[in-house]
Amino acid sequence: MKYQTPVRKIPTNRRSSRGYYAFRGQESIPHESTVERDFIMQMEFDANVAKVVSQPIELSYIDMSGRRQRYTPDYLVYFRSSNVKPWLVEVKERDEIKKDFGKLRLKFAAGFAEAKKQGWIFKICDDMRIRGLRLENIRKLKNFSSHSVSAELREKLLTSLATINTPSTVQAFLESYTNNRNDYLTNISRIWWLTLQHDIELDLSTPLSEKTIILKVKSND
Repeated sequence: MKYQTPVRKIPTNRRSSRGYYAFRGQESIPHESTVERDFIMQMEFDANVAKVVSQPIELSYIDMSGRRQRYTPDYLVYFRSSNVKPWLVEVKERDEIKKDFGKLRLKFAAGFAEAKKQGWIFKICDDMRIRGLRLENIRKLKNFSSHSVSAELREKLLTSLATINTPSTVQAFLESYTNNRNDYLTNISRIWWLTLQHDIELDLSTPLSEKTIILKVKSND
């Protein structure tokens, strides 16, 4: 698949909310706010997402005074499946959308029109949609990103996980897999790491804990 490339670089200044997010350790994606950063984090964790392009296209629209203006949506999200249309995304604080909707709706209309033309879907993602329990759980899981597991141990864990009847709790699996409390605590961190690798899928609609439900285990073939 041929991807769009950024049409604009985010300018650097002293705003602490601007920066770069290390997306899957492969590329740095710029963000202009903490809510944009959190959006990228959500996309990073989604195994269906193939790539996120910042500032992907420049559009023009006529503002309320009749003047032509330029508009650059924040991100273009590509998915691994060709059956899922890319998302052209605008990320905003909900309060900002409510406050300036009269002006923003003209930008959004341009976004919707371009997305339809390109065969994409235009999405407005606000902080209330992005930030929530799922994001909190992802943040907790990312604390275990450095807890790498050897290939041999990874295979052993996945083989054992494949024998459980899902859905099942993390606690139920570990109680059957470990012999003592120390092994239990060591292996729970490995479960979180395996989740980051998308080897297992957890129910992240509830707070991350030993009671978290294992929904699916990746085939170890």
